[in-house]
Amino acid sequence: MTETEQHPPFDLIADAAAAGIQRPAVSVLLVNRRGELLLVRRAVTTLLGGLWELPGGGVEPGEGVLDTGRRELQEETGITGARFTAYLGFHDYTNARGVLAREFVFAAVVDHEPDVGLSPEHDAHQWVLPAELPDRLADHERDLIARHAAQPKPYPGYQPLPAYLASIPAAPMWGAIFFTTVTGEAVLLRSTNPLKGLQYAGGDVEFTDLTPLHAAVRETWEETGIRLIPASELLPLVATVVEQPRAGWGMKVGLVFSGGILTPAQLAAIRLNPDEHDEVVTVNEAGLKQLDDPHAHDLTLAVLDALRTGAPAYVVR
Repeated sequence: MTETEQHPPFDLIADAAAAGIQRPAVSVLLVNRRGELLLVRRAVTTLLGGLWELPGGGVEPGEGVLDTGRRELQEETGITGARFTAYLGFHDYTNARGVLAREFVFAAVVDHEPDVGLSPEHDAHQWVLPAELPDRLADHERDLIARHAAQPKPYPGYQPLPAYLASIPAAPMWGAIFFTTVTGEAVLLRSTNPLKGLQYAGGDVEFTDLTPLHAAVRETWEETGIRLIPASELLPLVATVVEQPRAGWGMKVGLVFSGGILTPAQLAAIRLNPDEHDEVVTVNEAGLKQLDDPHAHDLTLAVLDALRTGAPAYVVR
C-alpha cells in the first residue's frame, strides 16, 4: 500500500497528463465586493480576437496550477494581492488549434477596486455582473460563471461564492493518516514546535484538495515521503474528530484514515520535512498512557481501539 516516489500522489498536472491532456491551463474567476467579475478581451491581432474571457493562461513546465493562476492574473491584468479562495474544478475541451486542453479554475476576490494594466494579448477589460455577460464569451466560461458567481440577490448581505468563501474560516477541516508498526505500535511524528508535540502525518484541507482524504495523502507525502493512493477502500476512515474552539481557531473537524502497517524498512525510509518534524516515534499503548499530552494520546488510543473493533471512533476534544 505504501511506497516512496519522486512525485506527489495527487498532482493536478500529472492527473491531466495521465488523462491525455496536451495543454493544461488556468483561469481565474475574480470578483469584487459588488459581485462583479473581471473579464478581459482578446486583442484583434491574436487568435480568437474580440473574444471575452476570464484572465488566465497555460501552465509552464514545473509550475503548480495555483502559481499559474497568480502569475497569469498579474501578467494579464497587473493585479496582485487577490485572495484565492477556492478551486472550482476543471473543464476539458479541444482548443482552436485542435489541442486537447484542460482549464483549471480558481475563485479569487479583491476587496478594493484595483487598477487594471492589460498585457498585449488583450485590448479591453470590464467588471460585469453575471446577468450582463457579453455575447462573445466561450460557452464553458459562461456556464462556469452561472454556477459560481450568481447575480446578487435583492436581500442584504448576499455575497457571490468567491467573496463569501473569503469571509469564512480558511481551514475548517483536516485529514491525517495513521500508521502502525508490525508489532502494533503507533507511528507518530514529533513536531519541531514543542507546543504541538507528537502528531500524525496530515494537515489542513486546502482548496486544491478534492476531499479530506486527498489532503491527508498530500500532507503525508510532503511530511514523510510516503506515497499513498487517495482511495477510501485502501485507506479506511478510523476516526472523526471534532475540535472545539481553542488557541484562536474556531471549531474544526478532522478525519483520520488508516494507512496500515509500516515495515522496518519503510520506517527507515521516511524522510521528514525538517521545517515541521524532527523525529519518528513509535509507541505502544502503555507508553501512550504515560505521555504528558492527553490531547494527543487519547485520540491515538481511540484510533487503536477502532482498528481492533472495526468501528470508527468519534472523538470530541
